[in-house]
Amino acid sequence: MQNTKKDIVSKDTLKAFSLGDHEAFQAIFELMEPRLYSFVLSYTKSSYIAEEIVQEVFIRIWERREGIRLSGSFSSLLYTTAKNLTLNYLRNASQRAVIREELWKNLTEFSGDAEAELIFSEYHEILEEIVDHLPSKKRSIYRMSREEGKSNAEIADILEISPKTVKNNLWQIVETIRMQLQPHLENTIKILLVFSLSRFFW
Repeated sequence: MQNTKKDIVSKDTLKAFSLGDHEAFQAIFELMEPRLYSFVLSYTKSSYIAEEIVQEVFIRIWERREGIRLSGSFSSLLYTTAKNLTLNYLRNASQRAVIREELWKNLTEFSGDAEAELIFSEYHEILEEIVDHLPSKKRSIYRMSREEGKSNAEIADILEISPKTVKNNLWQIVETIRMQLQPHLENTIKILLVFSLSRFFW
């Protein structure tokens, strides 16, 4: 169980983190990630889901770093964020299953549209361009993880680095892709909605 009485993250590290120091973030990640992972795993019983939720915790904390109160318990903030995300996941699990089924159905229907296929093709090209511009090491980690399906341990062995370094790099890669892809993704969703509505009215 997490200790909320004594914060294990030092005030100096937290202050540096709030100012955008990446080394401070790395220190916090290495210290807290295993604890948060075990905490979330106890609820989800899924290592994959636990990793995804913990990754989202650190993404949110990084995005909100400037507003973090140095006088509060940072560890408690991390655990509270992890708990809320986990409960949201568990609460919406059945709904997501229905949504996934509906999305797959819609995507299958869209597969016959030349316009929709063009959109997805352009979306994939944008993603590939983002990945191609990643630093060489990060690009290799991304492709081995997402395209070749290798585990963090396998990637670590190949690149002769620690699994924790692989995991931290994947977090940074996902954040980079998400930030650069967001404007294009919003446009894609808008266009697909137009196609969907046109099917309804026509």
